[in-house]
Amino acid sequence: MSTKEREFLQSEVTTLEGLLGNLSEDRIIERIGFEERLRQSRDRLAVLEASALAKALPITFRGAPVEGTRSIAADFAAAALKAFIEATDTVAASLTAEGLKGRGRLPGASRSLRIIDTVQGSFGFELELPPPVTDSAQIQLPIPGEEQDPYARAIERTFKLIKDAVSSDDEGMSDLIAEIHPRAAAKVRAFAKVLSDHDAGFAAEFEGKRVNLNRGIEVEHVLDALRDEDIAERIEEHSGVLVGILPESRRFECRLDEGPLISGWIDRDIEDIGAFKTTWENKKARLSFRVVSVRTNQRFILVDATRTEETIES
Repeated sequence: MSTKEREFLQSEVTTLEGLLGNLSEDRIIERIGFEERLRQSRDRLAVLEASALAKALPITFRGAPVEGTRSIAADFAAAALKAFIEATDTVAASLTAEGLKGRGRLPGASRSLRIIDTVQGSFGFELELPPPVTDSAQIQLPIPGEEQDPYARAIERTFKLIKDAVSSDDEGMSDLIAEIHPRAAAKVRAFAKVLSDHDAGFAAEFEGKRVNLNRGIEVEHVLDALRDEDIAERIEEHSGVLVGILPESRRFECRLDEGPLISGWIDRDIEDIGAFKTTWENKKARLSFRVVSVRTNQRFILVDATRTEETIES
């Protein structure tokens, strides 16, 4: 169910109730007609309100491809919408229990944004995030302890990454890219590249959060901040002791044999954090990390732990 459809029916019920309240009792035929319409509207509203609610995401464009509120270049509109949806799809895939890999298909790709209307007042489109599917073979599995809709969270992360890139917030970008995967960040940059190529900007809103990207210098900031050559990922192995694991936030602290104390996140491939904590906290282990670098910033994601000879002997 869409928000617009629910709001329309709520308004219709209120209007019909008002008409009936002002209609005299002796106008029997008219009352019967209004009462039947009210019954049908209430029944339809009850059915819809019992269903999961789709979420609106209006997106508007401006710049060279846009002619006021009258038209938009078809090639630009198609390319921009495709790039934006690919970005949110990829970020969403990175936030599922199955996790995003460096290449290959996207997990949970059966659910995506869809166009339901054009936006009034400026040229753009009303996108809609469908409710989560209930088919267990298709549903995007959330991470234990995280909110139940990875795609909604992905849209918010996409907005934030664009904002951090515009403001050159390297710390914020480093945290986000480590969370969502460099492949997802590359898709966000690809969307900005479409805007840059067509001298365009955009604005979008989702659940009270808004992102605005002006054409020209702001778009170029995003392209510069998310350059492929400045974002890298590698695997490192170290011996050390996990001195702290927080299951709800999926955070860890580790004292490496080399001396430094490092902290970071636990990879989504490790699903049972409680069991992992019981097995490895305060024990010597050989630890594998994904290390995501954004220019000079490094973020550690723990992907595995294995026994060392010292662990086996003890």
